[in-house]
Amino acid sequence: MEQKQNNHRTPKEETEEQHSMVCNDQLFFQELRIAAEEAERDHNDKDQSKA
Repeated sequence: MEQKQNNHRTPKEETEEQHSMVCNDQLFFQELRIAAEEAERDHNDKDQSKA
């Protein structure tokens, strides 16, 4: 017989999980922004070297 997982969490645990998800999202978008800036810089460098 399978045991059901205990999914009952305290409000503090819920808050900590939500905070963790927000932090992960912030890190993801920060890395995405940095990658976009680097790609734009590389593109501009190529344009300047052609001129």
